[in-house]
Amino acid sequence: MKEKEKLPPEEQPEYILLETKDKNYEKLFGWKPGTILRRISIWYGSNGCGRHLKQAYFVPADSDNNYGHIAWNDHVKEITDQLELDI
Repeated sequence: MKEKEKLPPEEQPEYILLETKDKNYEKLFGWKPGTILRRISIWYGSNGCGRHLKQAYFVPADSDNNYGHIAWNDHVKEITDQLELDI
């Protein structure tokens, strides 16, 4: 990740890792579904995997680490202060 692609600490939104069939997050990084993550980079294009798919670098929310791992936008969900209803 290039320096200009990093987000400043005050602009790093929190996300939750969603349940997926892909177990690589747990195997490679120790992230289980429900892990709270901080996005530390801009969103990158999907390299031809689909127009709606993007990826970014993430670290656990309680980590001081500045060297994250990539996660796909459909594997995480931004944490907001809004109430969600399942209808």
